Amino acid sequence: MKIKLFPKNEQELSKLFVLIFPLTLLLSLTISFLKNAYFTFANLLPNNSVFNYGFLDRLDTQAALGLVFGASLCLSFSYLFSKSLGRSMVLFPLVFLTLLGVVGTEFLDILVNFFFQNTAYDLGNSSLLILLKILVVFGLFGLATLNLLAKKEASIFASAQFIYGAVVFYLISLFIVRAELNVFSDIFLVNSLYTGTHIYVGVAFIYMAIVHFLMTRPLQAVLFNKTLSSITFWGFLFLLPWTNFKYYYGSVLPNWIENISIYLSMSLVVPLLAFLVNYIKTIQTKEVDGVGSLNLLNFSVILFSITTIFHMISSFENLLPILGITNFVNVITYGLIGSLVLATISLSYYLIPKLYGREVAYSRLEDITFFGFKISYLLLLINNTVLGVNSGYSWNAGANAGNPTIYGEGYGIVWSLISFNFSLNTFISLLLLGSGFLYLISVLRAISSGSITTVEEMVYSND
Repeated sequence: MKIKLFPKNEQELSKLFVLIFPLTLLLSLTISFLKNAYFTFANLLPNNSVFNYGFLDRLDTQAALGLVFGASLCLSFSYLFSKSLGRSMVLFPLVFLTLLGVVGTEFLDILVNFFFQNTAYDLGNSSLLILLKILVVFGLFGLATLNLLAKKEASIFASAQFIYGAVVFYLISLFIVRAELNVFSDIFLVNSLYTGTHIYVGVAFIYMAIVHFLMTRPLQAVLFNKTLSSITFWGFLFLLPWTNFKYYYGSVLPNWIENISIYLSMSLVVPLLAFLVNYIKTIQTKEVDGVGSLNLLNFSVILFSITTIFHMISSFENLLPILGITNFVNVITYGLIGSLVLATISLSYYLIPKLYGREVAYSRLEDITFFGFKISYLLLLINNTVLGVNSGYSWNAGANAGNPTIYGEGYGIVWSLISFNFSLNTFISLLLLGSGFLYLISVLRAISSGSITTVEEMVYSND
């Protein structure tokens, strides 16, 4: 196993991120387990002088939506972007440094908030760290644009479109975060816009880029319909950024933006159906069987579909007062991140023989790893959906009866209904952590002791 400190091409750079992704994923899952375990067993600790739940929750968000998201973006960009365009990268040394900067700034964000948790935000959203992120991502945006313009062919493979869209909305989300929060309603507005651009569009588009590649090139399948791919791209691009305002229904936000969010959320059925039809029809044309990680990719599509359906179902006005203030809003994030993780794992297993020249054995270790990830993310969605519905009904019933359930006897009743779900979250996060550890072992075993095979030759034409 040889990884050069300064890679000379996309192939060598992709090898680096194949190793970085499982490490970042394991760190994220470790923080997630600590957060859930702390919430479950906080009463056993003498005080909150070491950690507190709010600090761990913020750290968990930064690890999952920052570090894992950045590692997936860099892996897909380093391999899929040039592969989709059919040409080598323009200004490749700058691309290499910029991608390292994306992962580095996200990791630095975690370190700063870990060691300086009480003073990290003294400078507000205009802190130097956020400005550094904007500079790095703006550089990535410029390099991606330059590579798109440098393409001579008339057509662009779908993955390049989705990666470029993810970079654009990632940059937009960083500008949104810097907005000044002078009015209470601004908090809802900025949080919704940030969630819609960074999480919904950014994560979904990287996921789509990976899926559109894995369902065609590795399987030697033909994309069923380019028009459906375009409908998927433009549909999610225009709809997803506006779908989070509905969870603030009845708040200080204007009614028109809440109603638009409800209608646009229901319209997600159009790009979702276009994606599913394209995926199913494309898979049916495959000429290669026995791809070991295909079942994991199929499950990620199911997980993404369930998440989008939940997103649409939650738009009904009689459900919003029940779901909008509960853990249900996290279900969408869990589903999208879970889909991205499963798809990136599938991509990494596909790339190991192509980049390292080592076959993946797909032994019992890989079977246990795949099963662990699949059952964990499915349980995470189901458990938090139940948690959101139960707490929402209880809080709503208490409010209508004039007996708030945030303290006293009402709080005790609600806690008796939902405490089991929080404990189950801890168990699920432990399963995810174990699966992440097995995944790291599997990757290291494959690239160090797998059977030798032919390395892919990435030859492009710049004419």
